[in-house]
Amino acid sequence: MIIPFFIPHSGCLHQCVFCNQRNITGQIHPDDASAIPDKINRYLSSHTSHEPAEVAFYGGSFTALPLDAQRSYLEAVRPFIQAGSVCKIRLSTRPDSINREILKLLREHHVTAIELGAQSMDDQVLIKSGRGHTAHDTRIAVTRLKEHGMAVGLQLMPGLPGDTAANFIRSTIGGVIAVKPDFVRLYPVLVIKGTPLEMLFRNGCYLPLSLGEAISLCADAIRKLEREGIAVIRIGLQPTEELGKTGTVLAGPFHPAFGQLVDSSMLLEGMRSALRKARGKCNTAEFLVNPKDISSAIGQRRCNVEALIREFRLEKVSIVGDSKIRRKGETRLSSLRY
Repeated sequence: MIIPFFIPHSGCLHQCVFCNQRNITGQIHPDDASAIPDKINRYLSSHTSHEPAEVAFYGGSFTALPLDAQRSYLEAVRPFIQAGSVCKIRLSTRPDSINREILKLLREHHVTAIELGAQSMDDQVLIKSGRGHTAHDTRIAVTRLKEHGMAVGLQLMPGLPGDTAANFIRSTIGGVIAVKPDFVRLYPVLVIKGTPLEMLFRNGCYLPLSLGEAISLCADAIRKLEREGIAVIRIGLQPTEELGKTGTVLAGPFHPAFGQLVDSSMLLEGMRSALRKARGKCNTAEFLVNPKDISSAIGQRRCNVEALIREFRLEKVSIVGDSKIRRKGETRLSSLRY
């Protein structure tokens, strides 16, 4: 179980063109350090598993906060770590806010995973997005964190101003593969009300990715990252009540089940590939998938099944869960009938 604390905009040194943490998280003020013990106790009281919980600080740039502020947050968690009810802490921050003093503080307080808001590995895209750091800062930060034994995640944003699909794959995904983080999150850019990007969009200076373009680009990125052993642990923003309000997301590839759409797209391509390799004209096909993938493989409103029937002129397509297929995203053509 992860116990989340949000510190929106705290420690942020720059106004990124895409960012309005209030509208993304629905929270105006950061969680106060004094309120941390009560919140942890509430979560633990409903925690049914025997495994220790994990505390996470999201939003803002944790290590860009004054050291005293960082220490107050971390000290509030320390008694729970000493008691064994919380096993570790994870946090998110900027790539240019990692130094030896901060690393020493984090190690002393059982921080084991850090997510860096890299967003892009192209310096021109970073400038146009108002990030205030470079791709080199990200490379240095990943190296330092790995040297201190920490798990490293990178948050990436397809569709930033000045970027293209080809450049995102070449520069950003290629650059990420070169530094080999432990995991990645993919957040396609949305035009959120109250951000500088809203004005660029309204003035015709920015065109967001369509839903189809974002699905295709994320699927391509995932294939390349996972081929190199880099896990993708999140695709698309977590839908919140605030994001769901009319007028919050003005444009862009927002969908409450975006991750499932990407999974579904990748499974469809796997099934297409298997049918292309099959010899001869068949009437029916059965595919085996991981039981957790059945819904995604079928597709929303059976769109994947219907697409295969239409494209390969089949009479019937069956998709069956098989616990022997342990890897999510894998499809296996189990039988054909001619």
